[in-house]
Amino acid sequence: MKKLISVTAMFLLSGCYPINKTLQPASMITVQNESGEPLQDLTVTLVSNTYPYGFEKTRMSIDTNYKGEAVFPKIKEWRVKARMIHGAEVYFWNWCVYKEGYFTYLTKNGSSKDFNRNATITMLPGASEPCPREFN
Repeated sequence: MKKLISVTAMFLLSGCYPINKTLQPASMITVQNESGEPLQDLTVTLVSNTYPYGFEKTRMSIDTNYKGEAVFPKIKEWRVKARMIHGAEVYFWNWCVYKEGYFTYLTKNGSSKDFNRNATITMLPGASEPCPREFN
């Protein structure tokens, strides 16, 4: 018990503390065509970025199923958070949906508040561009 109290005191005095950080929220996107029909086999990419610098941390790609859905799991990780001059590491997320023959759908959220965890989007026929390598 004394060891636990000592370790906790050491973290608090150093400005560090443990936190169970959400690296990727549980989310789902439904993709449809202009007629509202589900689109299968589109590649949906969920990209995690962080502030204060906006760097990309992770990306996960899943193809849509026969209902036009791509479901992403919640990913959390225990981390030691430190108080820093430039602020805490804050995550935000963006969607990229790609399939040859359709305009690429891409969000440019700069805050986790802007991210739609249960999105429904309509893809329009047009020129395709693969998802960018960097989202920052």
